[in-house]
Amino acid sequence: MKSNLNKIVRWFCSKLSYNDLGSAVVILLEVLNGQRSSIKLKPDEERPPHYRQFRVAKTPPLVEAPAPQKHIADWQELQILHKQQNVKAISPVRRRVGAKVPPPKCRCNYCNAPASYLYLNNGSINTQVKCKICGKTSPTDKPRRESKAQYWCPHCNYALGLWKEHGLYNAFKCPNNKCSFYVKNLRSLTSEEHKMRKDGKYSQFKLRYSFKEYHFASEGVTLKRPIAAPVDLNRIHNNLNTVALCLTFSVNFGLSGRMTASVLKQVFGIEISYQTVLNYINSSAAYLSDFVDMNTPLPTGITAADETYITVDGVTRYTWFIIDKISRAISAYDLSETRVAEPAMALLVNCYGPPETTKCKDAEIVTDGLPSYDCAVMAYNTVALKTNKNACITKHTVIGLQNLNSESKEYRVYKQHIERLNRTYKYHTRPRAGFKSFNGAVSLTTLFVAYYNFMRPHSYLKGKPPVQLECLNDKKLYQNMWVELLSQAA
Repeated sequence: MKSNLNKIVRWFCSKLSYNDLGSAVVILLEVLNGQRSSIKLKPDEERPPHYRQFRVAKTPPLVEAPAPQKHIADWQELQILHKQQNVKAISPVRRRVGAKVPPPKCRCNYCNAPASYLYLNNGSINTQVKCKICGKTSPTDKPRRESKAQYWCPHCNYALGLWKEHGLYNAFKCPNNKCSFYVKNLRSLTSEEHKMRKDGKYSQFKLRYSFKEYHFASEGVTLKRPIAAPVDLNRIHNNLNTVALCLTFSVNFGLSGRMTASVLKQVFGIEISYQTVLNYINSSAAYLSDFVDMNTPLPTGITAADETYITVDGVTRYTWFIIDKISRAISAYDLSETRVAEPAMALLVNCYGPPETTKCKDAEIVTDGLPSYDCAVMAYNTVALKTNKNACITKHTVIGLQNLNSESKEYRVYKQHIERLNRTYKYHTRPRAGFKSFNGAVSLTTLFVAYYNFMRPHSYLKGKPPVQLECLNDKKLYQNMWVELLSQAA
C-alpha cells in the first residue's frame, strides 16, 4: 500500500506547479479537519480475522497415485445386512426405456456387484459406473483416458488441479469440496466471513490445500557474493597489515570508511583516502568469499532464519541469515532485492546444499510468518525427498511478540537468537548510513560473516568464536587474524 501511495503522490505532483501544490495542500488540510464535507474519504475497512490466514500447507503432496481402496464387503453380504435392517433387499437398477446400460461383464470394484446393480455415472463418456449396493464408483471395461495428474492431495487423495501458471512456478489446488483440509478451514470461518464469501467480498480466504511447483533447479539458484576485486591486494602500495587494519576498524568495530581513514592517519600515521579503504574492503571480500562458504559449518541442531532490511542507494534491500542454535554460527547468508521465494530457496541451498544431494537429515528451521519460507521449504523438500526419504526440512513458525499458540511458545527462543544476530549485524552496518551500491552491501556482509564466525568471542561459548580455525589459534590481534585469513584464501 505504501508503494501505491508513492505512485499516487508522484502522479499528483507531476500535474501541479509549485503554487498549485501549495493550494492543494490547503485543501487537503481542510479535508482532514472536516471542513470539506463535499470531499469524501475512502472508508477504513477492517479485514476479517481469517482473511488470507491459511497459507501454503506444510504437508507435501503425493507424487504417486494413491492405492485403490480395498473391497469393503461382498455384495451378497451387503444385501443380507440391508435386508436385516430394512426388511427388504436392494432391488436392481430400474432403467428408463432407451437408457444406456453398463457392459454385461462390468462389476463393482468394491463389492463385486453385477451389472444389474450398476448405472452409468458420468454422462456420455461412459467410463464410470456407480454401485447401488455400496455407493462406490468404479470404471467400466471401456478404455479410460490416461490421467495427467502430477500431484494428489495428502488429505483426501484427490488429484490436484492446475490453478495458476507463473514464470517461476505452477500453482496446484485441491478442487474437492469434501476434502478434510477444506472442510476444517471452512468451519473455522465466522458467520460474518461466510456472508462475505457469499457476497463475493474477501473471497480469497485460502481455504483449500494448495501447492506450488517451482521451475528453478538448484543449479539455477544464485547466491549474492562479491564481484571481482577492484584492486589486486598483491600489487598495492601498502602491505597486508594496512589492509588488515582497515578491516579491523571498518568491520570489527563498525566504523565508516571516512572514520577508518581518519583513525589510520591520526593514530597510526598511515595516510590513505577513504576510497582506498573501500577498495580494500571490497577486494578483501572478493578474496574471502569462497573461503567463508567453504568453512561455514553444517547445522547440528535446530536453526533459525530471518531477513533484515538494509538501505542501498535510498532503496530498501534485504539480508538473509540462518543461525545454528548449538554452535551459534551463521550457517548461511544471502542478500536480495526482494523477499520472494527465490532468495529464501537460495538460503536453504547455501545452508544444506542442493536438494538433489542434500546434507540435511530431519532438519528443523524456525522462521517468521513470511510465506516465502513456506514456499522455499516445500520446493526444497519436494526435490530432496525423491533421492532421500529422510532428507526433509521441518519448518516451525513464530509470529509476533506474543505466544498465541503452542508452537510459538516452544520455539520462541530460537527466534530470539536470530533477532539478536540481526541487531549485531545492524550495529556493524549502521555507521554507513546506507550503502551506495549493492556490491558494497554484499562485500561488507561477507566480511561480517567472516568476523562473526571466525573471530568474534561469544559469551555462550566461553569467549570462543563459533567456528574455531586452526590457523587462528595462535593469533591474538584482529589485524593478525585478517592477515592470516587473506593468506589462506589467496
